[in-house]
Amino acid sequence: MQGDDPAAVAQAAEQARLLLARHRAGRETRRAAAGLVLIEACPAVPHLVIVGGGELAELLTTQAQVLGWQATVAYAAGDVRTLLADRPAAACLIVLSHEPDLDIPALHTALTAGIPYVGALGSRRTQARRAEALTKAGITEEQLRRIHGPIGLDIGARTPAETALAICAEVLAALGRS
Repeated sequence: MQGDDPAAVAQAAEQARLLLARHRAGRETRRAAAGLVLIEACPAVPHLVIVGGGELAELLTTQAQVLGWQATVAYAAGDVRTLLADRPAAACLIVLSHEPDLDIPALHTALTAGIPYVGALGSRRTQARRAEALTKAGITEEQLRRIHGPIGLDIGARTPAETALAICAEVLAALGRS
């Protein structure tokens, strides 16, 4: 767009940022003084950072592979911090653990780093306990509202495999809205 109107260049750049923010590949064209401008977005592949193990973690990892995503299971707060920092725009935190020494630091890190999807498994009572601990740790109400919990879209999931599907569906929906 050499020699083009600076406003047209800025508009094309903004359109590219919007495409990337949706975490979806996309292609659009815009008219400019010099002709058509192609804007193509190739966002990073989502990376599920799963806190805690078990059958559901294994099924989430499998579901992520089916979707062409990446998934890593973490068992220590330091590992979670490292994984989230490696690719913050692509990372999605999924907390399956019910251990406050692991859950609270992981959620705090994700919320303060602006990770695009933060979800936590657990009952409403568990969610309330986490919210109280996170508030004491300096997390704002606005940041707390970013936590998806109980985690997963309400699709009537009954089995761990169905729950993994519901969680990945919620991640996909959330990334499409961000």
